[in-house]
Amino acid sequence: MTFVGRDQELRCLAAEFERARAGLPRLVVVEGPAGIGKTTLVQRFLETCGTGNVLFADGDEGEALLPYGTLTRLFGGLPAQIEAPAAAEPPDPLAVGAALLPELSERQASEPLCLVVDDVHWADAPTLRALTFCLRRLRVDRVMAVLMLREAATLPGPEGLRRLIAADTTRRLRLRGLREPEVAALAGGRVSQRAVARLVAHTEGVPLHLRALLEEVPAEALDDLAQPLPAPRSYTMLVLAKVARCAPPVRELVGAVGVLGMSCPLHLAARVAGVAEPLQALEQAVREGVLLERSSSRGPVAAFAHPLIRAAVYRDLGPARRSALHARAALVAEGEQARLRHRIEAVAGPSPELAAELAELGRAQVRLGAFGGAAEHLKAAAELSGDPAPLAAEAVEALLLDGRVDEAAGLTASLPDDAHPAVRGYALGHLAMVRGQVEEARTQLITAWERAGPPESGLAARAAQQLAMLCLVKAEGRQAARWAERARDSPGYRLSIDYNRFTELTGLAVSGEIDAALAATAGLPPPASATIADLDALLGRGLLRTCSDDLAGGLADLSGVVAACGERSVPFRMLATAMLGQVEYRSGRWDDAALHTGTAASVADDADQRWLSPICHGLAALVPASRGDWPLAEAHVRAAVAGADSVAALAHGCSAAAHLAAARGDHAATVAALEPLLAVEVHDIVYEPGVVQWLDLFVDALVGLGELDRAETCLVAVERLAGRRGRRSALATAARCRGGLHAARHENALADAAFTTALAHVGVGVQGGAGAGLPFDEARLRLAYGRFLRRLGRRRQAQSHLEPALGLFAKLGAAPYVGRCEQELSACGLPRAEPGASPLLRLTPQEQAVARLVATGMTNRQVARELVLSVKTIEYHLGNAYAKLGVSSRVALTTKLMH
Repeated sequence: MTFVGRDQELRCLAAEFERARAGLPRLVVVEGPAGIGKTTLVQRFLETCGTGNVLFADGDEGEALLPYGTLTRLFGGLPAQIEAPAAAEPPDPLAVGAALLPELSERQASEPLCLVVDDVHWADAPTLRALTFCLRRLRVDRVMAVLMLREAATLPGPEGLRRLIAADTTRRLRLRGLREPEVAALAGGRVSQRAVARLVAHTEGVPLHLRALLEEVPAEALDDLAQPLPAPRSYTMLVLAKVARCAPPVRELVGAVGVLGMSCPLHLAARVAGVAEPLQALEQAVREGVLLERSSSRGPVAAFAHPLIRAAVYRDLGPARRSALHARAALVAEGEQARLRHRIEAVAGPSPELAAELAELGRAQVRLGAFGGAAEHLKAAAELSGDPAPLAAEAVEALLLDGRVDEAAGLTASLPDDAHPAVRGYALGHLAMVRGQVEEARTQLITAWERAGPPESGLAARAAQQLAMLCLVKAEGRQAARWAERARDSPGYRLSIDYNRFTELTGLAVSGEIDAALAATAGLPPPASATIADLDALLGRGLLRTCSDDLAGGLADLSGVVAACGERSVPFRMLATAMLGQVEYRSGRWDDAALHTGTAASVADDADQRWLSPICHGLAALVPASRGDWPLAEAHVRAAVAGADSVAALAHGCSAAAHLAAARGDHAATVAALEPLLAVEVHDIVYEPGVVQWLDLFVDALVGLGELDRAETCLVAVERLAGRRGRRSALATAARCRGGLHAARHENALADAAFTTALAHVGVGVQGGAGAGLPFDEARLRLAYGRFLRRLGRRRQAQSHLEPALGLFAKLGAAPYVGRCEQELSACGLPRAEPGASPLLRLTPQEQAVARLVATGMTNRQVARELVLSVKTIEYHLGNAYAKLGVSSRVALTTKLMH
């Protein structure tokens, strides 16, 4: 086949590949309509780029509902470490994406890897989500991914993939039609320049149509102005003319392949077509240019060369013949999913029996957590049902739980005008909730709750569950608990898909009833043996324990829930991961906290969960802010503040911004960041100790600005509530703030007493000793007390607190606070037992995380799995750490960090 033009596009692909060769992973998106030459361009590039290290697969419209169909063809199967979940349900795309990282690392070991996916618009959703997760985590890998699709703006894939395609770092090549010189070269001098001009005008330079016209239309006809050329839309006729030249058995075989998909095993097509000699039929179809022959381990495969050929064949079958062929295909197709698809296509109109079967299958998948497949079956059931709206609403719910918000919005918009108010209200309300439109969600969900009769009891229960979560994000804790109780008492209540117990328990917690809520969780099993309902309660108990200073218990619950919740909804997994990151932050396990909160924020963005995204980003900002990683912290803060449409989101966004300002030592910016919370008139979440940390930052900043009376007013309320709750972290924080305020007023004896009280609450004696599991709190307290003592001239006492504070900050990697400790210690002017900061502080946060894990004895592959990065990225950061620390081995690195 002659290849012409596209010189600039080839140069762009070559340049991107060279960047990948140098260790800069690249994503190239090739866009253009069908027939424009996307596949031909990329194949030409692969022939000339000098690498045989290529993974290639194409999306198949017939396999769009087959989970991981495209990924399996791309990699030859799912990653080995992915275990098949119960009931043969497809594994979680995020787990698959993480498992692809070591596989990509192996494949790029000897030469750069080119990963190519054609017809992305037809690839199955789990494949796209797994690839998106994987590609977003490549850092210094020699990988170039090439995605070919028709139009990125209309891509039905996951939101995360669309965001990745739209990123500034992605190279997008939009293919246009060939120009006259290129068409002349394609024609090879067989037609005149006038004919070339006619061809370009008629085909808009689309190579597929150009080749078809050059093959089928005589040169003299192309040049004859009196004879009209076939329009590009007549390409179907050109295809059908080829089919018409075939013998009847060949035409039957071609039609059967068209029904089965872009490609299929020859023996299946023969059974559907009723052809006795399929090899002979395939031979003629190949000779006529209608089909291609491919080989597989299971025998010959019949395939169409281009989707347009298959479309022409399929449309020409006519409705009756299509239905009959689909009915036959349903009897022989491999796999329940394929058989169901053909049964659906074979039905000429509503089929209550098939609709009921599909609906039951979809509900069973919901109970197993397979929300993607459930949504497809529920949508199909709605289309075949005499009353589609209730099933469509269930499909909307499954789509939202699977993180496919745009699809859910499209289905909601298609609900009939005469749909039952409860059905419409629930679909619109759940969608508005996920999009962060809190007031709209409340209005619609109340309608669903009030208008639901006995037939809609299931929708009423789910509306109550959503209203419970809505009240929670609006900081109405007791109302949240009441709605959760109503949902549980409703006849249509289902434990399997929601977070109702979590919402009820958290509602009690944020309204000050933690002890009562904890008492209700007694007797729960370990996460590994927990039922779906138990996981829901364990998630709630993990948060309760975190807020009540039982950090070890919170870690045990939440880490267990995260490990066991692979079959829960996207929102549930995001909540669990974010809550785990929160308790890890408070416990001083900052590397883990950064990983889990960052993952939760990334997934929230990918799945367009706007109601949770600000909370996840707010939590994800805490570690980089405290470590001085300003660009990353600022990015999380921007995302948190921009999406703060609820009280919970506002609280986390303001807190994140304040932590960033406080780490920078900017008192005015801290106060400005927190001012919006002062206007919030509800107590829950905002003022309840242990939920969102901000009041101590506000008091400290006011003291730093000299606004002592205002600080006093605020602090009195903090102390009153801390005393009422009796939790040591709240009491210690209030006492530390009181010490700072007394110090600013030069009330030295009172300040000394307040700091001493704070140390006792943290679990530290005045003369030293280890604190009880709140390292950042303890370090900030010791720094404040040490600064106070130094300014009184009590330098040795100051040093006894500043040096432990320095050690704690250094272990956490809290560089801005290390600097303040160093400054105070230098001002003490006393000899120091261990001068200098931790060697870890010479490293970037990413290098610190890698070095710490390597020092525990992990291999690079284990570290990559823990941090959800590629092995190549780990090698890059480890090499930088070696250079900065002046070591050349893992043993030397471990020794350096130990000492």
